[in-house]
Amino acid sequence: MSIELMTNELVRVLKDAQLFAHGDNTIPVINAVHLESRDKELIAVGTDRFVLGVSKTELDEITAPFTAALPLRQVKTILQLAGSCKQAFSKVTLDADEKTVRVAFSSGETLTLPAELETGAHRGWLKLLDSTPDDTPSKAMLLNPALLAKFSRVTGGGQARARLHFFGMAKPIRVTIGDSFVGMVMPARMPDDASADWSTPDWVKPPPPPAAVEKPAAKKAATPKRTRTPAKKAS
Repeated sequence: MSIELMTNELVRVLKDAQLFAHGDNTIPVINAVHLESRDKELIAVGTDRFVLGVSKTELDEITAPFTAALPLRQVKTILQLAGSCKQAFSKVTLDADEKTVRVAFSSGETLTLPAELETGAHRGWLKLLDSTPDDTPSKAMLLNPALLAKFSRVTGGGQARARLHFFGMAKPIRVTIGDSFVGMVMPARMPDDASADWSTPDWVKPPPPPAAVEKPAAKKAATPKRTRTPAKKAS
């Protein structure tokens, strides 16, 4: 299984997904970035059980299915090597099997990493993005992520929980952190034709299972013909 894409795009999706991966290597399956190709797209998934992040990029061509699970220390090694390439022009080929993951840059640098984790765990995580019949209708708000990040730097914000209060699509969100901080986030204007309902993007949904291939019926072995030897006449 191999795929090819621009180096700067591989760097982008790995960096996006690793933000959401678990930092503790005692839980290996989530101390990792999970990769999967789907037609002409590659997704990178990370989670720490509290947040989930999925990033995608385009591939050069439709390829056979590709999956890999990279521990964060392997992600760091790939990113360091990619940093030495001219990313604006460099391409990278990823190839994986049950034992190894190979990373080859068009500039000549290569890596061969052991395949330490089972692949496929991320498919169950992605189902959490689906809505269910029991869900109440969603109401979307357009926000600048950089504005939300400011609240993580509030003194004590790393330990206390942030409580968010919503009052409408175009109204500010009120925020409290602990007992000694209160704030507000102004939403951006959402286009008039944008839907406020949640819909899971098609590129996150699992691909359909491959069609079963009918095996040709086994041919019966031919039964050798018996030839009769004429009896000798008595002399």
